[in-house]
Amino acid sequence: MYDPLETDISYEYLIKLKDKATGLRFGIIGGWGVFFHVNEEYKRAFGRDYLKSRDIDVFIGSNDEEKFDKVIADMEFKPSSYNFRYELIYDRTEKVIIPLEKAKKKHIFDLIYVFLDVFSDKKTKTVGSWVFPHLSKAKIENISNCPVLDINALLDLKATSFFEREKLDKELKDACDIYALLFYSAYKIKPNIVIKKAIEKLVSRLDLQEYIAENVLGDSLKVGLVKNRLSGINS
Repeated sequence: MYDPLETDISYEYLIKLKDKATGLRFGIIGGWGVFFHVNEEYKRAFGRDYLKSRDIDVFIGSNDEEKFDKVIADMEFKPSSYNFRYELIYDRTEKVIIPLEKAKKKHIFDLIYVFLDVFSDKKTKTVGSWVFPHLSKAKIENISNCPVLDINALLDLKATSFFEREKLDKELKDACDIYALLFYSAYKIKPNIVIKKAIEKLVSRLDLQEYIAENVLGDSLKVGLVKNRLSGINS
């Protein structure tokens, strides 16, 4: 779905970030959170890794915001277009992170933007964040030596963002992630109202079913299977 170099760079800095955030109330969410939750079961079913992510989404407990702000500053993440978003700019040719002023002199196709979106349970002052109060009760699980938000909280976030996406590629990735969490995680999930609404949207959209069939199941002819499995959850 994405350029492999983009996802490789994203993963590299995600691992660096989690290593530096040791001891904080910190968890991986978003697409990478889905990857960690489903990859083992998915790989067993298909013999390949699940879809990787381009952006890094993380949860940080509000009590640890000052420490986390120091972590991202040390890693040279800079504020981006939203108050909860930070970025690094990677030069494909030089294979290093470069400052914004240098990036302005480069062609856009020579650059990879690594976006870090920060979520928290309360309004933060030191580090910008997108606030979801119910995250205060979310659990952090250790999966493959990485701290990952528990699957119910993660799926709820995914279902919520599914209705707020402005870009088609984000909506398509959310559709794949929701389907993967429902059918390739090791947990039995009981959908809440938000998740059921997300499933209804998936069932009503042929384009989303086609994308899931091709990119998750690896077979565009399995559209009917996608719809039937999703319909079975809400029946």
